[in-house]
Amino acid sequence: MKTTEITILKKPELNNPIFIEGLPGVGYIGRNVAGYLIDTLEAEKFAELYSFHFPPVAMLDSDKNGKMSALKNEFYFYKAKNKNEKDIIILIGDAQSMDPIGHYEITKEIIDFIKEYKPEMVITIGGFATGKLDNKTKTVFGAAVKDEIIATFEKKGIKFKDTNIGQIIGASGLLVLEAEKNKIDAICLMGETSGMLLSDPKATESVLEFITKYLNLKIDMSKIEEKVKETGDVIKKIESLQKKMTLQNMPKQSTNDEHLGYIG
Repeated sequence: MKTTEITILKKPELNNPIFIEGLPGVGYIGRNVAGYLIDTLEAEKFAELYSFHFPPVAMLDSDKNGKMSALKNEFYFYKAKNKNEKDIIILIGDAQSMDPIGHYEITKEIIDFIKEYKPEMVITIGGFATGKLDNKTKTVFGAAVKDEIIATFEKKGIKFKDTNIGQIIGASGLLVLEAEKNKIDAICLMGETSGMLLSDPKATESVLEFITKYLNLKIDMSKIEEKVKETGDVIKKIESLQKKMTLQNMPKQSTNDEHLGYIG
């Protein structure tokens, strides 16, 4: 029996789209960026991913009407509206896998699914935790497999050197590796965050500013904090559950590391 499945709701016609992953992780930067793009671009859902590797829980609606739903990851698409834009696939989700095997299985399913659309680039989004709480302008860090991708994005302002990351845990790193294995260019973008905030609007804004500029998108950035707060209750529920159930599977961070460096 298959433990991870993708349910296709419709099959859009897309032209070499950019794939953007925004799953839960440090500072919920990826999920916040994905959610904001979906809302402001009015992207349309076309597939859902379900997995036995997600936490074993049914989510109840916040309006207390007794309605429940399964944890899932969702695929949305946006069709370019002018010649300067690109088609986009956005992945957003309630959770990541609780176990290492699930991470590998799910990321393979995701890449196998999106490669049918011949994506031009895979961009994963996470948080780069510094362990320092401040209100300064946030840097966007990057990691990639190919030197040419690093060089290209470095010219656009992404910082690759002196990050002392050490490791990237979860979908943000594995999707880049799986994409490259399938000959798809890929990069992981990481918003600088303290690692102490459940959800970081300022880091979200920094990554969004880069993404919108890179994709020639013009969107209203004024409602970022409002949108981030709207998802707070759901985030708290999932975060609390996933921390309890996956803590035993997480590798311990060395006390000698200058940065926390966990990306999810």
